Amino acid sequence: MRAARFHGPKDLRIEEVPKPAAAPGEVLVAMERVGICGTDLEEYLIGPVIIPKDRMPMIIGHEYLGRVIEDPLGKLKPGTLVVPDGIVGCGNCYYCDRHEEGLCKSYECIGLTCDGGMGEFMATDPTRWIEVPSHVSADVAVFAEPMSVAVRALNKIPTIPGTKIAVTGGGTVGLLIAQAARSFGAAQVVVYEPNPVRQEVARALGFESLNPLNEKEWAHYDEFDSLLECSGVKGTTAKSLDKIRNAGTLVLVGFRPEEESFHLLNFVLSEKRIQGTAAHMWDVDIAAAIALLAGPSIDTKPLLTDVIALDEVVTKGFDRLLNDKNAFKIVVDTTR
Repeated sequence: MRAARFHGPKDLRIEEVPKPAAAPGEVLVAMERVGICGTDLEEYLIGPVIIPKDRMPMIIGHEYLGRVIEDPLGKLKPGTLVVPDGIVGCGNCYYCDRHEEGLCKSYECIGLTCDGGMGEFMATDPTRWIEVPSHVSADVAVFAEPMSVAVRALNKIPTIPGTKIAVTGGGTVGLLIAQAARSFGAAQVVVYEPNPVRQEVARALGFESLNPLNEKEWAHYDEFDSLLECSGVKGTTAKSLDKIRNAGTLVLVGFRPEEESFHLLNFVLSEKRIQGTAAHMWDVDIAAAIALLAGPSIDTKPLLTDVIALDEVVTKGFDRLLNDKNAFKIVVDTTR
């Protein structure tokens, strides 16, 4: 089969590789769509960061969905669109016992620590996939993984209905978070984004969008109940903490492999909270994500920049994302 394999920085190749061997309890899924994530882009640019060196070359792709070839459980018909589980724990630790496999110290993230979905087939556990409703297209369902990131991030906030929420970073995940927060009952959602094109997309989706680099616009509002930081820009932790009210919550969604500093005394006395988020689960966050995508509250059309063929993944995918700062999500059609 054809697959996109990571060999090193800016060395991603479409290669012929054997079909994956399904382990006991696994079946093959015919892959259909794979989104290119910012984490993938970081690996392509400077990796391996998360990708284990001893597993290179490795098939990338962790935002995927495919069609059932055969369901050994007899529940789904061949051709049904599914989102397979992407997080696998060791199965025998404190976190796995509590169904928090994403926090397992030995977890695998399919497409980041082991072979992923950017190929024609993938082996998966049929007891841990989520069915996509028949009225939801593959080009919408491919947002299930980033949508699950949004769901999990928002679930870190104690209360959403009736509150004021800020989102810093108006990329794909940031605008999915903003839409989900609104659907969860937030009274006000403000998106901070310096890119004018992304600002316009945020406004077209019904949000007030302000430039965080403009001192006057950044100071226009203060004392949000919660702020979700999606940009990963250096210095945003301290800046974002100043933007939330006492006892408010800062959720760090975007990140870099660097240290951040903030005023510890002010943080302690204000009783604010900093919360990390990453380990989304298939039957909680992915299931909720697909339910949201199947309903009327989330619009992914403005976030889908392009759907490209597998052979175009470098030129029209990764290289474009590096050079086009107005691009949102580029999706690979693995059937082409």
